[in-house]
Amino acid sequence: MLDYKSPKYDEQKKWIRRARNGGIEWKKIEYGKRNNEEGLNEFLENQREINFWHSDINTIAWKEIVYAMKKDEEQEEMSEINKGASIITDTDLNNEIYIPEETKSAWQLYKKHLKEQGFKDKVIDNIEKSTLKILKTLSTDTVGKTPIKGLVIGNVQSGKTSNMAALMAMAADWGWNMFIVLSGTIESLRQQTYKRLFNDLNFAGNVNWRGIEHPSKNIQFEEKTQNLHFEEDNNNKNKYFTVCLKNAGRLKNLIEWIQDDPNKQKQMKVLVIDDEADQAGINTKDMKKFNDERSTINKLIVNLVEGKNIDGEEINSYYKAMNYVGYTATPYANFLNEAERASLYPKDFIAALEVSKEYFGPQQIFGADNSEYNGMDIVRIINTNDLERIKDIHDGVKSWIPNSLKKAVCWFLCGTAAMRVSGYNKPISMLIHTSQRQQHHKCIADEIRRWLETNEIGGILESCEETWKEETLKFTFDKFRLQYPDYAQEDSEINRYPNFDEIKPQIKILLVEITNIQLDDDGELRYHSGIHICIDNCANNGINEEGMHVRLAYPESRSMPKPAPAFIVIGGATLSRGLTIEGLISTYFLRSVGQADTLMQMGRWFGYRKGYELIPRIWITEKTKKQFEFLSELDEDLRKEINEMSITDKLPKYYGPRVKNTPKCSLIKVTAKNRMQCAEPAEMDYSGASMQTYVFDANSETLRKNIRIVEEFVNKLGMPEDTDNYNNDFSKKKCIWTGIKFSMIKELLENYSYSQKLKTFQDVKTMNEWIDKITTEGKLTDWNIIVSGNINKKIEGNDGVWALQYGKEVNKVIRTKKNNTEDIANIGVLSNPMDVIADIPISENDTELLNAIKLINRKDENGKKHQSLQARILRNSEKAGLETTPQLIIYRVYKNSKVNVKENSDTKFKRYDLNLDEDIVGFVINIPGGKRGTTYVEKLYIPIKNDTFDDQGDLEGTDED
Repeated sequence: MLDYKSPKYDEQKKWIRRARNGGIEWKKIEYGKRNNEEGLNEFLENQREINFWHSDINTIAWKEIVYAMKKDEEQEEMSEINKGASIITDTDLNNEIYIPEETKSAWQLYKKHLKEQGFKDKVIDNIEKSTLKILKTLSTDTVGKTPIKGLVIGNVQSGKTSNMAALMAMAADWGWNMFIVLSGTIESLRQQTYKRLFNDLNFAGNVNWRGIEHPSKNIQFEEKTQNLHFEEDNNNKNKYFTVCLKNAGRLKNLIEWIQDDPNKQKQMKVLVIDDEADQAGINTKDMKKFNDERSTINKLIVNLVEGKNIDGEEINSYYKAMNYVGYTATPYANFLNEAERASLYPKDFIAALEVSKEYFGPQQIFGADNSEYNGMDIVRIINTNDLERIKDIHDGVKSWIPNSLKKAVCWFLCGTAAMRVSGYNKPISMLIHTSQRQQHHKCIADEIRRWLETNEIGGILESCEETWKEETLKFTFDKFRLQYPDYAQEDSEINRYPNFDEIKPQIKILLVEITNIQLDDDGELRYHSGIHICIDNCANNGINEEGMHVRLAYPESRSMPKPAPAFIVIGGATLSRGLTIEGLISTYFLRSVGQADTLMQMGRWFGYRKGYELIPRIWITEKTKKQFEFLSELDEDLRKEINEMSITDKLPKYYGPRVKNTPKCSLIKVTAKNRMQCAEPAEMDYSGASMQTYVFDANSETLRKNIRIVEEFVNKLGMPEDTDNYNNDFSKKKCIWTGIKFSMIKELLENYSYSQKLKTFQDVKTMNEWIDKITTEGKLTDWNIIVSGNINKKIEGNDGVWALQYGKEVNKVIRTKKNNTEDIANIGVLSNPMDVIADIPISENDTELLNAIKLINRKDENGKKHQSLQARILRNSEKAGLETTPQLIIYRVYKNSKVNVKENSDTKFKRYDLNLDEDIVGFVINIPGGKRGTTYVEKLYIPIKNDTFDDQGDLEGTDED
């Protein structure tokens, strides 16, 4: 077999990549875009003659390269899905766009800029792939059609602007010429976005970027639309962009400007990027009461996209192309608000960006049920007494700040000092968010300054030392590696905690000067080596009576002072969305919020923490912690829903994504009621579900009872089948039964004792009722049962064997614990992915299935989680023939399972001996189907009428009317 990765075959691989980027199917590529073997020979002869391909690239070699690249692509797609990246789109929208390779292209220049900014090659590759996938769903000609509308789901504080700029750059190379970025409701953030985009894109090359600052009919003469160049001309390098506030006046001005010249409008290929698409632009008008009426901002954005004037009236002109792409980390309102033809619902595509293994997000910090993350020990609880003290400060009562806030400030001092010692040279911040009211912000700032300034430095240092020792013992490097096991940085790249004596001098320096940001003689901001206290709200936009700049303003990167400047930032709404708090290491957060999307956006502590991974800490209330734990599961669940829709080709124009809703309404709502007014409860649905017992009570009586119940069940099944019939190495040394009635399994599920920590099986009765119903309707058939164990015996003596009836024996499995507690055994994962496909009957001639199984079994960097998803997809596929056959896999776990000392030396994946009095018997349930369900919460969705988005043909005002 040839080594297709050799540079010798670069030309062939380049041709194949371009064909795939152009949407050519693998079957067509296999024959060189011809129809048969003869055509392939002709293709290869032409390539040898025209492009000087090697003479040894015959049909056999060519097919080997194609097959290998096809498998790599499948593996890569599964890897992306495993990392939370996916896109749901109609294949009819797949245009022939590919990656621009010209060095002077806007994309290649932006890519070079990202490298210069320190982005890793892998991160840039991910941005490139996701950008191409999104761009391939857009159109440069929507005349006579409805505008393209889509949504991109990112993460809070994860660098969405980089992805937006990438889309603009690549789109500019492919002919889009008018870019409109809709940016929040705060002018300072709009200016920040405008400046960032211009600096990121404006390089000498094939594209000349021209920014339009405030488009309107009354704009200066040279920026009126009639004087701009949108025509398709090889000499025309101009691409125009504007960043517009989501404010009624600005949007009206924009619409009037863009529609001012009908002839120019017909040349415009428009890409509208709605940053924070769930903010301001959602229709909050009561649709049942006001029929077609819309809230003001939503109506204006819809008019812009639909090509109507500011009053929503049809005009006698149209855009050459109109594409609307929303970006948000909290898309709940976008999915639950409305799904009308003339709305902003993402009918054409939904894309989820990859979750980086360097990102500190809700799952990493707060954990998520049945995921690899259990949360990080960096969250501290503010007690009720301290809340009363904060209330006193808000009310103007002179009171020393409470202990929890003192600890948070001391930690900020220590963390800043530690980062300075390690050579960190960017801003370092503490965020305090206790109230929306502006007067409260000043009260908090005054009391913090008073506490720092009126205490002896020695007293502050003593408090700092106590806090430093307590926190560094509580959250160690080893614990970080255990709680974020797949963090992408090497151990050597993660700074450890220095000794307190090393950071003490820097703490003293911080305490010398505590002020707002000072101004020099020229009115420029001047930063010192102490603490800058900033109050960031609408009342503090300028200079105070002492000549100080009160609002947050970080220094420019090109003139960064040394040592790293320190900021304590106190505020409300302006800190809640869009603004990045740089180097955030200490957060004191008291806001009580009723909506999940609002609260998630307030999580300014989500983001990247390279260089200070061990330092961040968060002080919140117990209720807020529970809310964020729910948000973590909501976010994880939604990404899985998008993945499942992508895999099973469920298009958003026919099927609204389902959003998890908490059963505890008092805890938090998904979004405000008027932002999800078309949402309805989704029926409980377990199709496509994969559930397993992985948490067990370490109670001997309970374990013995479960062994007895499961053995009685297995013994009732009769003689298992001959596994030789399956022609599958992974079926050997297993017991397999087929055609088992659900009534038998139902009894097992109801009698088995589950741990209270295992949420998935807390409502078995509801699940059984659903399975009964679906089975009666003929959508599920009888079950396949597998009793599985290690293929090779790994446990000495009879203790390692599970003896069943009819002389059958199955080896026990070895599983160790993720935790070191005595009452609970959390083994993380029970199942072996290869057992999922063990009941697929395969003939020896079925090479397609055999090759698919080999691909699943191939080890890669994503491990068993990746294999498990691939295995489920294969088993649910038509070629496996089990699309309606549920599966139950049973394991017996050896009670004295020991960790592998060699493997356990890596603290990233620390495990513990099982050390139980009895074996564990557990099981896995796999229910075929596309929709993903859950057993313990309700979901919300928008029911979409079948014909809502079907009328994709000619619209009013076109020549065919």
